[in-house]
Amino acid sequence: MDSSNQRNTEQAQPKTGFEAFNGMICYAVKHMERLKAEGMSEYGLSGTHTLCMRQLFQASDGLTRTELAQSCGVDRAQITRVIGELLAKGFVEERGGASNYRKKCALTEKGKEVTADINDRVERIIRFVSGSIPPERLAIFYETLGEICDNLEKAEQYL
Repeated sequence: MDSSNQRNTEQAQPKTGFEAFNGMICYAVKHMERLKAEGMSEYGLSGTHTLCMRQLFQASDGLTRTELAQSCGVDRAQITRVIGELLAKGFVEERGGASNYRKKCALTEKGKEVTADINDRVERIIRFVSGSIPPERLAIFYETLGEICDNLEKAEQYL
């Protein structure tokens, strides 16, 4: 291998843990987005729709748009769009409250059925992806990833 090819190969390979981490996270996100798109296309749902519906499925009394935004990690404007689309599909209903952000959003019976199917699909994928990784290693991984995410958020102050 000549020196220019060797240099190109070396440049393509991550040189730090951060570069490797970034590459792996991007790779994982790309494949997660594909899985979500393929799995939810039957219902005409996006990943954010699915995330909101799964949060509402767990909240028997419903959640406000503000609570949904916080639990899903997205801004309130996006939640407003998503809830509008879920209302139009008949998956969600709103009740009480004087303003949109005080009303409680809850799944309709149709929404509960769809979300139960989505939850089954998600659980099957999680079991497949986790494969033979022991639960204790997965717990450490998620704890560590959570710490990294927290530290990345804190690191923004250095920019």
